[in-house]
Amino acid sequence: MKKRAIEGRDRRPVMVGGILLLVAAVFTVVAIRSQFFDESGQQGAGDGQKEEQVSAVRGGGRRNIYDRNFMELAVSFQRSSLYARPLELDAPEDVARKVAKILELDEKSILSALKGERSFAWLGRDLSRDKAVKIADLNLKGVYRINQVQRFYPGNQLGAHVIGFLKDEQGLAGVEFYYDSVLRGGGVYDPRLAAAGVSRKIAEGSDSASLILTLDIHLQDILEQKLKGLALSTGAKAGVAVLMVPATGEIIGLASLPDYDPNRFWEFSTEARRNRAIEDVLDLGAMDRLFQAAAAMDNRLGKGKSEVAGGGEPVPEPEATPRAVWNVVQEGRYISPEGVGFAQTVVGRDDFNAFADRIGLTVKGEVDLPEAMFALKDLGAGPANRMAEGGQTVSPPPPAKVMAPHVDKDSVPTATPLALLSAFCRLVNGGQVMTPHVLRAVWQDEQVWDVPVRRGIGEFAVRPEVSVGMRNEMKKAAGPGRGTFVIESLLQKDLVPQSQVKPAAEGAPQPASEAGEKAVTGPVVMESILLGLAPLENPEIAMIVVLEGAHLDPQAKSPVRDLAEEMMPQARTALQHQVKPPSAKELAVREVGYYKKMELVQAQSALPAALAQGPQGLVMPDVRGMSGRKAMQVLQPYGVRLQIAGSGQVASQYPLAGAALRGVEQCVLHLKTMQ
Repeated sequence: MKKRAIEGRDRRPVMVGGILLLVAAVFTVVAIRSQFFDESGQQGAGDGQKEEQVSAVRGGGRRNIYDRNFMELAVSFQRSSLYARPLELDAPEDVARKVAKILELDEKSILSALKGERSFAWLGRDLSRDKAVKIADLNLKGVYRINQVQRFYPGNQLGAHVIGFLKDEQGLAGVEFYYDSVLRGGGVYDPRLAAAGVSRKIAEGSDSASLILTLDIHLQDILEQKLKGLALSTGAKAGVAVLMVPATGEIIGLASLPDYDPNRFWEFSTEARRNRAIEDVLDLGAMDRLFQAAAAMDNRLGKGKSEVAGGGEPVPEPEATPRAVWNVVQEGRYISPEGVGFAQTVVGRDDFNAFADRIGLTVKGEVDLPEAMFALKDLGAGPANRMAEGGQTVSPPPPAKVMAPHVDKDSVPTATPLALLSAFCRLVNGGQVMTPHVLRAVWQDEQVWDVPVRRGIGEFAVRPEVSVGMRNEMKKAAGPGRGTFVIESLLQKDLVPQSQVKPAAEGAPQPASEAGEKAVTGPVVMESILLGLAPLENPEIAMIVVLEGAHLDPQAKSPVRDLAEEMMPQARTALQHQVKPPSAKELAVREVGYYKKMELVQAQSALPAALAQGPQGLVMPDVRGMSGRKAMQVLQPYGVRLQIAGSGQVASQYPLAGAALRGVEQCVLHLKTMQ
């Protein structure tokens, strides 16, 4: 009995040891899989297989963005970075030789990095997966791989102000920011997406989904090229052009100049990245007449009278007001012929402000796009950079902002270009309530969920009678047989002294004046605002074009009108185009092409890849805007001591981003709470 008791006592340690060995084996397998295998657990096959050369993100991870015809606007590819821990290497010379051959780098530089005093050394940053897998297959002790997502925008600058861009896999502008949680799998915050019936996994955030936008990328290309040509020919310093469906608020084209390439956003100024369609505030100038006329009509109908209602002051029009190419409203303000008959009744300021609020003229940012959210000089200043401890954005999309009302009786109405176009659409769409938007559907695998049109948000509806009445007035202004309506306003930015006014050529048409003001002749610096609509009977497309600082001649036909008259018919044609979702095979073929294009762009880039070719190749990353914990995670592999002051997010850092870390032992981060 005693002997059996001893034997029984000895078996338990053996069993426990066996279990520990089994657990250790499992962890070893998991570690190997995470180090050398992709998310699906499949090891790379090496050369000759497209799956290794191109690996689009599927399942978890950031999904793609497409236009209304299922053309890629933003795509994601899995990339890898390799680093080594020199103290763990058995044979640094052997590692340097093998790695240098695959990465096509100088063997001596790599060996110098591996024999340095640091406990960490980058071997390659942002590598294609085929190279990373080749090195992983060597099973080199002390060499590790980090899987990352590489975002690529095939159209470069096309639609950049709508699409936005990423930094550290976080959306910081445009759709990339506004729908960041859907694209990366962080859950659904927009009630429209829940109403669309997206899957439970997408709604809860355990899975990500692709987005289909309202943009037509081919139309967007034409719009941008024509706007650039117009800006070049007129010397304009900035411009905006937007195409919208009046009944639904779908934005099928949006161009803002100057523009930028989201693939290399850091090379462009904050001014270039600014979406002027949402952020610029315009003095409506003579365009105010159109909305004054609508407000007066609404006022009369509200009072049940045909005459001018309380507060309205009639402005008599001369019996034979000449309608020239341009008509002077007051000094420095011109209106095209279509505007001469409008605003013969001016309502009181309070009545007009109330009407402007109701039709959305005073709303700023009322669209599913953020305003400026990113600035390299102060990363973290905007809502896009409010991050939780894990580095994830936590702020939902910002609500619409209402501009401050005018308090000065002599003040002039102002609006953003997008708000002006939206208000114009509400005047002519039969009084329907609509909200401008750029998201059309959510797409995952073979399932497409159409997103309901945003209606009923805000009390912007116009009386149907006002809408019909305004379209009738537009028909009269456009003239018989015209199916489109275009009205343009010019606001002179540099009022020229009379002594410097260039006399008009003999026989040239003179700008007509309603107020007895003297018209300026010859090109001068102007701000042009154009609104267009087609067709008048049942509006299908509306457009706004804004040129800032353009040199325009108030005697000549406007070149802006030419752009509108060319684009609106093309937009109507684009709306008739219906496309079915492409097959998985077709998408895979296209992804191969995009991947090759991405590598070609990177190879031709003037900025070299961040490869550590010796100790001097290690540079300080940009951690501004990150939480303290996220910054520590990023900097941990660099082998520097951290000194952190304050709380919140990183407001400044030393060394500065991009500085060489050779000889640097300590990094200082100053944190503060961002507003």
